Amino acid sequence: MYNRVDIDLKSSNSFLKKVFLYMALGILVSFAVAFYTYDNYSMILFVSKYFSFLVIAEIAMVLSLSFALNKISSFVAKILFFAYSGLTGLTLSGVGLLYEPLAILYAFTITFVIFVVMTIFGYTTEEDLSSYRRFFTIGLISLIIIGFINIFASKYFNIGPLYWIGTILGVVIFTGLIAYDVNRIKHIAYEIAEENEEVLDKLSIIGALNLYLDFVNLFLYILRFFGRKK
Repeated sequence: MYNRVDIDLKSSNSFLKKVFLYMALGILVSFAVAFYTYDNYSMILFVSKYFSFLVIAEIAMVLSLSFALNKISSFVAKILFFAYSGLTGLTLSGVGLLYEPLAILYAFTITFVIFVVMTIFGYTTEEDLSSYRRFFTIGLISLIIIGFINIFASKYFNIGPLYWIGTILGVVIFTGLIAYDVNRIKHIAYEIAEENEEVLDKLSIIGALNLYLDFVNLFLYILRFFGRKK
């Protein structure tokens, strides 16, 4: 016979498995779409023509998942997540035009290793990493500001140092966010062990989305840092 603690632990472990499964599937979808698009001239033209629209659609999907979660079903949440992963794959296809294949593979390998290490740390640490929330919030805001400066000031000034500051900061922020999000998801898993399957499915999608964003953004920043442009 199982006691209450065993049942809650089994439920939380099942929730964590769903989070990592959905996240891994999302990464797989993105890179499969990116590879297919890169290898298809007509698709590359489509992406270049509608790139702004695709980015807006990505943002809309993330906002829908984040703010309308209580109003949509778990099935719709899954559709939005995988559609977002596919759209991200389309926009990522341009990476193949900018960087050498070996540099992309190298950056992906480093990202994967960092993700595994920080996931283990975030899951096994006894420390509650929620106290670092303000630090990551400030860091993300700083990255956005640096990004806008890079976009608008690069035409008039030499912003090389600022570019590399943003790149290093991005690697540090998203490396830390992996541990932070895994730690947060672990605590959520224990708190919602008694929730129904529908709620667990929707929350697992949100958890997967957070880890997916951490992974993809870390990959892009590492690619900037280590990659050699064509």
